[in-house]
Amino acid sequence: MKIQAMLLGALLSLSAPLVAAESEVDAAIEYRQGVYRAMEWNLSRMAAMVQGRVAFDEADFARRAERIAMLGHILPEGFVLTSPRGEAAKTRASYRIWEARDRFDELMSEMQVRSRALQQATVEGQERDDLRPLLGRLAQSCKACHDKFRD
Repeated sequence: MKIQAMLLGALLSLSAPLVAAESEVDAAIEYRQGVYRAMEWNLSRMAAMVQGRVAFDEADFARRAERIAMLGHILPEGFVLTSPRGEAAKTRASYRIWEARDRFDELMSEMQVRSRALQQATVEGQERDDLRPLLGRLAQSCKACHDKFRD
């Protein structure tokens, strides 16, 4: 009986790192999905402003551009692990991210540069018509990554 308990304890201790690792993958997936939701929340409102679907609010646009730049900077933290799939969290991130990591990192960097350029343009007080193409280029960088690395 004592041997069985010891064997069970040993078996459980060996499986604990696997459970922890899986939990880390799920946490990374949930993190990046949260960042993406926050980006979408802000980008959709900014798009509505530059397209004239809602009134352009310079201060609100600038605040959202600042958020996008910050979110773009922290987003890569959610992709540091080597596994694209978690146990509990569902993801549309493609396995290709980990197979073509250099290209993924290039596209991520491009998005970051474009988000900072948009944010800087708001600091400089550029007008709505000048911000529109900058937001369009940022959206294009998002789409380029989604087209290649999203299932």
